[in-house]
Amino acid sequence: MRSFFPPTLLTSFKLLFPFSSSSFPTAQLNPTSSGRFIQDHPIFFLLQQARCLPDPRILHTCVVVSGLIHDSFAVSRLVQFFLRPEASDLRYASAIFLSLCHPDVYTWNAIILGQTELGSPESAVSFYFRMRATDSPPNLYTFALLVKACQDHRDGNDSVLLGKKIHGQVMKTGAEDFIVVKNSLLSMYCNLGLLDDARLLFDGNFCRDLISWNVLISAYGKNGDKMTARSLFDKMPQRNLVSWSALLDGYVWSGDCRGALRLFDRLLAEGIKPDVITMVTVLKACACCGALDQGRWIHLYIKHNKLCSDNNLILSTALVDMYCRCGCVDAAFDVFDKMADSGDAALWNAMIGGLSMHGHGHQAVDLFTRMTEKGLAPTEATYVTVLCACSRAGMVDEGVKIFETMEAHGVQPQREHYGCLADLMGRAGKVHKAEEILLGMPMEPQASQWGALMAACRTHKEVEVGERVGKQLIELEPGDGGRYVMLANTYAEAGRWKEVIDARRKMDDRGVKKEAGWSLIEWNGTVL
Repeated sequence: MRSFFPPTLLTSFKLLFPFSSSSFPTAQLNPTSSGRFIQDHPIFFLLQQARCLPDPRILHTCVVVSGLIHDSFAVSRLVQFFLRPEASDLRYASAIFLSLCHPDVYTWNAIILGQTELGSPESAVSFYFRMRATDSPPNLYTFALLVKACQDHRDGNDSVLLGKKIHGQVMKTGAEDFIVVKNSLLSMYCNLGLLDDARLLFDGNFCRDLISWNVLISAYGKNGDKMTARSLFDKMPQRNLVSWSALLDGYVWSGDCRGALRLFDRLLAEGIKPDVITMVTVLKACACCGALDQGRWIHLYIKHNKLCSDNNLILSTALVDMYCRCGCVDAAFDVFDKMADSGDAALWNAMIGGLSMHGHGHQAVDLFTRMTEKGLAPTEATYVTVLCACSRAGMVDEGVKIFETMEAHGVQPQREHYGCLADLMGRAGKVHKAEEILLGMPMEPQASQWGALMAACRTHKEVEVGERVGKQLIELEPGDGGRYVMLANTYAEAGRWKEVIDARRKMDDRGVKKEAGWSLIEWNGTVL
């Protein structure tokens, strides 16, 4: 092995660890079938000691001097230690790895895993091909790591190419017949949105288990194809709670909240006990369709069946969101107050958003102020909710001040924040300022943001700006009939009938129709 670490580290090692390698906890370096090998391995003793060392590189010295450098398990853990997210040293870990003459598959897996977890999927895949160039055979875990690296790749097109390349390697080595590898590939194709490829893989052979079915059902559900998800669900030879939760989630994603609630009733009728994840999904369904009575029943069901502890943040946040969306802000506050000291930003965001939704702008701003005074860090979502609250309540000065504090709290303004600021100005009648904000933001405004400004122009009879914005909207969304109607109505309110006729004619020439709106109500516990 080529040594590259500073000689002073060896001196530090002797001062801090005045013992020989025989002083380590006893363990066999070449494990047999003993289950205690992992927990008794000397590397774990070194890792414990290394966390309080002034220089963690001393750990490398310890491994070399003790002779553990010849143990593949120890070296793989050493590489992982220098790649841990809380204190990574990618250069040093790579140097340790490259100093090895003949790294085995466990050490290769360690460097691939570390590169992936530190956000360098390209390097992870690169190490794999270097591994193959050295004739070192991969194992099943290698392919699982590579598939994850492909999913984490920053460029979507490159991810697809890399994913198919890795799939080719899997087929070449015959690893596709192993269920762990097949499920990893299924998950990769689903996460990349390649459902046709995922289905081909699923249908290609009979190597599948519950995880295979659940991954595909979840993917179709999240893609809005609840019919295919339901068809797969009905064909399953056996189901578990994850299967039911995946289908429920698919119904919610596709907007069929009534179907989700009916499916939940069937789940209970079959005697299946839901868990926290299932209840969060059902609460989302209640929130989406305003089913307050059913939401209250689910809250009681959670309490009576003791599905979780009283301080479960995920469930508390879902309850706050459900009560707010169903118009019961007092009940939302009851849940929130019991958990406010948790310091969870998502919980605070849900409560601030609920107050904003119901026009309680001053209360939302007060809650935001309370949040920052408690030392809690606002997130991007926090600023969106509180700026929306200011916009709906007409609190222009407060909204501007809050927007200006974003960078001080380490949050870089995004498209949504500029849109909220423009909406704040537009609702207050400052449509020229709103247009200036949208045109001056560092990213391209979305059609919805121009649409909000268009609505403000109509409210405040600002025809000049409204005309410019209306034409811009038609260019962005030529197939949306509502955009033509809004521009025509703006002209009509100004008595410009020729332009009204022109806007309507353009709409007819392009074959565009305006879709009718619809809504849901709850009557005696039934959503209609």
